[in-house]
Amino acid sequence: MAPDRYEDAMYRMCVDEYESYALYSALARSPMVSSRLREALAKAAEDEYRHYTMWRNAVGDCRSGVSPIRLFLYRIVLYLFGLTVLLKILESKEVQAEEMYRAISEARPDLKELASRMLEDETRHEEEFVNSIDEGRVKYIGSITLGISDALVELTGIYAGSLGAFDNTLSAGMTGLLAGIAASISMGIASYTQAKHEGRLKPRLSAMYTMLAYLAVVVLLALPYFLTGSVYTAFGVMMAVALLVIAYMSFYVVALQGGRYLREFASSALMILGVSFLLYILGSVLGSVLGVNVAG
Repeated sequence: MAPDRYEDAMYRMCVDEYESYALYSALARSPMVSSRLREALAKAAEDEYRHYTMWRNAVGDCRSGVSPIRLFLYRIVLYLFGLTVLLKILESKEVQAEEMYRAISEARPDLKELASRMLEDETRHEEEFVNSIDEGRVKYIGSITLGISDALVELTGIYAGSLGAFDNTLSAGMTGLLAGIAASISMGIASYTQAKHEGRLKPRLSAMYTMLAYLAVVVLLALPYFLTGSVYTAFGVMMAVALLVIAYMSFYVVALQGGRYLREFASSALMILGVSFLLYILGSVLGSVLGVNVAG
């Protein structure tokens, strides 16, 4: 690393440390974090400020801060996806910092000990965060994903089929709502049985997360049919909501388990669209053959 490049890198590290300090301090004040995690975040903020001070002594004043917009976006992620996902996002930044620490250590042997101590602190932060988090929706992500995925496939299929058989929004909406409620109970029982046999999760909680996730999707997809008078409008809005749910879950899964977001989203979306198209054709054929057409 050339002298001018590592000087710039040191300045960026100084700015990043202050930004991390401001961010962790703000998160520690959030009412959504547990007391145990609040302590870990406060300790991390202290370490980041100490790192900032060390870099400032090496490169001069470099104070920056977290912009209100960036902090607002982080809070949105916190509320929508939970603390685990937010910390996963922040971890990617820490990985870049670790690489920078190593590069600076090689370019500036006199700073090797300093960078090494900072690297140890960053590693400790990750361990403390992981040990302080106990989010049910992360622990039971498999149960939640099962409920959401099954509900999306079944409900979009039902509404696509009813599009070819019914022209009454209330009839189509009630069909999907009742079928979804029944299916959510069935899925909850199946999740309970599976968790009981595997012994990894609490069966009742597994069943609850699966059933509630299923019901949430059922209600979201049914709402357009009770708020509009056109089956086609309701179907279009329902499909848009389904794609938003897929986008949400794809981001959640990728943030927790890794992978490519667009690939995850595209594969799920194509599956939903394919099932919907097939059941629309089937519903149209059956509607014509059986003469099923409930007019509004």
